[in-house]
Amino acid sequence: MRSRLFRHDYRIAINIIRGAFSAWHDRLLAAIMLIMALAAIRSWITDCPWTIGAWAAFGMGIMAGGFAGRLIAARSAFHGFDGVLAADALHPATRRRYAAAWHSIGVAFLTMVALIARPSLLIVSVAAYGAGMLLAGLIDGVRGSQIDTGRKRAGWMLRSWLRRPVAGIGGAGILLVLLPPASMLGRGAAMVVACIATVSVALLLTLVDDATVRFMTLAGHGSRSLLAYYGKAMASFVAIAVPGSWLVLGSVAAGAVAAASGAMLILLTLRILAYRLHGKQFADFLVSVLVGLLMLTASFLPIALPVVAALIVWHLHGRGRAKTWLVA
Repeated sequence: MRSRLFRHDYRIAINIIRGAFSAWHDRLLAAIMLIMALAAIRSWITDCPWTIGAWAAFGMGIMAGGFAGRLIAARSAFHGFDGVLAADALHPATRRRYAAAWHSIGVAFLTMVALIARPSLLIVSVAAYGAGMLLAGLIDGVRGSQIDTGRKRAGWMLRSWLRRPVAGIGGAGILLVLLPPASMLGRGAAMVVACIATVSVALLLTLVDDATVRFMTLAGHGSRSLLAYYGKAMASFVAIAVPGSWLVLGSVAAGAVAAASGAMLILLTLRILAYRLHGKQFADFLVSVLVGLLMLTASFLPIALPVVAALIVWHLHGRGRAKTWLVA
């Protein structure tokens, strides 16, 4: 009775994983990606100084603990309001045991990665996981549960405007206004400003609503239709920002802006394809894993990056086609 919440979600997680990797080639691709990621992490961590490795382990532990804490809190809230085991979820001791069980799995996985990569970083990574878990709890406590209806509508209108081409034009204008003052600090500083501004603007222009993606998928919209719907603002940004930065700072700056924009478009594509297949929490986790894999590939084997990215997109797109028009 006391472990029904955990057994319920554990079975759901197992079924999701089985459904996502039902075919043998899906399992083989997942195994190859996992081995490559672990090998790349071990290679980088082993070669770098212990201090840098410790900071990297601390950062990854913080992110893992924070993500796990937010995910567990959201799932507990769902069980308390809409779940079939609401009576269990409303019991404080049961909720604590439920959270402890999932966090123990997270710590076990983090411990395995640390032991493979560099055993001396185990204490740092586990301590950082705990700090991230506590930080997630504090953030959820501060946010509270009340949402103002007017602000909610204003947020929806802002997100709708950010998907329009005019938003991309405005973002490109902001970038081009920042570049001349930055160039007076030196070419290197201007390049940094160009990349940071591009990523910052692109994060706003590529906001994705998972519920909208799921609805459009069930209504018959394919991946290309969804990419066109969410990518209009980013396309107008690239069309103006790249040639504009070329005129202001030259071809190197234009290449940096184009590369940063391309990376954000890949992230947008991965999020859309993942939301077509899974719920928000699992999809975000999957995207973070895939982005990490792409970053490791870019660091250690840049020539293979286009191939790995194409394989990932092809795999997600192929699985997403089966969801189109699927009314469950």
